[in-house]
Amino acid sequence: MPKTFEDKASVVVNTFTDCTRDQQNEILIRLLLKCQPLQLRFLYAELKPLLAVDFVAYLPRELSERIFFYLGAKELCRLSCCNKLWRERTNHDPIWQNLCKEKGWVRYGIEADLTSERPFSPDLTVTVSNTSPTYIAPNSIGSLPPICKWKDVYMRAQHLDNNWATGKYTVVPILRGHKEQVTTIDSNGKVLVSGGHDNTARIWDLKSLQCVHVLNEHTEFVTCLKLVDNVLVTGCSDGILRVYDVKTGRCQKSLHGHTNGIETLCFDGKTIVSAGNDKTVRVWLYHSGKCLHIMRGHQDDIQFITMYNDKAVSTSWDETLKVWNLKKGICLHTLQGHTEVVYCCQFDDTMIVSGGGDNHIKIWDTETGYCRQTLMGHTGEVYCLQYNSDIIASGSADSTVRLWNHQGICLNVMREHIGVVRCLCIYGPRIVTGGDRKKIVVWDSKTGQKLNVAHRNPSLLHKMWINDTKLITASPESPGIITILNYW
Repeated sequence: MPKTFEDKASVVVNTFTDCTRDQQNEILIRLLLKCQPLQLRFLYAELKPLLAVDFVAYLPRELSERIFFYLGAKELCRLSCCNKLWRERTNHDPIWQNLCKEKGWVRYGIEADLTSERPFSPDLTVTVSNTSPTYIAPNSIGSLPPICKWKDVYMRAQHLDNNWATGKYTVVPILRGHKEQVTTIDSNGKVLVSGGHDNTARIWDLKSLQCVHVLNEHTEFVTCLKLVDNVLVTGCSDGILRVYDVKTGRCQKSLHGHTNGIETLCFDGKTIVSAGNDKTVRVWLYHSGKCLHIMRGHQDDIQFITMYNDKAVSTSWDETLKVWNLKKGICLHTLQGHTEVVYCCQFDDTMIVSGGGDNHIKIWDTETGYCRQTLMGHTGEVYCLQYNSDIIASGSADSTVRLWNHQGICLNVMREHIGVVRCLCIYGPRIVTGGDRKKIVVWDSKTGQKLNVAHRNPSLLHKMWINDTKLITASPESPGIITILNYW
């Protein structure tokens, strides 16, 4: 008879081994029935890892990647930490490109390449938050292959989105040069152009933050300008449009025709549309400088003009909007309904949205000119508005920003500004607004939630330009100054 535990255990194991499979199963059942609950729990814990199967190792690569396709970014990152094989299967471009598509970040890997975006030199900037907005790429680990392109794009885009949401940015030195108020700004992300009441336009390099050209040909205020690629078009109170090469700063041509100051212009790279205090809208060919059409109809000064495809819409102090056919040079519709000056508008092939001094926003049908909706709620003049496929955002002298749906229902009233809301931009999932009391506010465009307030603008602001990584503002004060906030 066995005396020690080892001897007893050896007899049990050898007897079990000598039995047939059916007999072994019967022995296991009898043993289990003799076990106490704690012993069964112990047995389960021991069996669990033995029964676990790494399905990724057994499934075809295409099938495992298809399974991972249904997971989110956090889950994929956790799975990549399991082992080398799982990291390899989750490090797959189509999976991460689909996640970028869901977030609206595909353009970061195609048009606005964040991998080539560089922050300003630390010597030139001041960080205004506890954490720097600068992205630091993860280091590669040993023999593991680098992360795929679209995972890198996702990580960078997530970092940038978090910077905007939490208010992480740096401020570069204020751009000084204009001796009087800055009236207009535009940028292509590489250079910034500005015009002012000192009768000059300036071209600034956004990498070196230096003014590279001063355009002195203007004899009166520079009131408006538009930059497309390397071509700059300026409008002036002397009634002359001027076309410049941004690289050289040379004036390529001057377009004469307006009999009074030019207040607003549009330029799409081929066609220039200008309007001003002579109450006319003029259409010019950029390459030849020829004036194609002179379009009359407004009874007072024209406040604003915007173009879309072969149409333009102008707003005026005569309380109307006019829809123009740029190819034929004719007025398609005169939109009457506002009872004060119409300050702002945006339009496309289906609708026109306008805001005016009567505190109202109106939605018009582009094809018929019929007023579909009048949006009431603001208690002050509506100075700025913009819409996308989901919402209309408006800013007013009543210090509020309002969100509306396209059916004219007010979704949110956002209160943070003190004084007039002068400018507004919908950019991706964010709305950025600026105005009096030096405030720049970043909002969530879907919920209307305030994300953060930037107080760093050193003065009042009335002009704003925004792209993926930068927010540029201009002050209405003299001498004119320009402020750049960098979120990358």
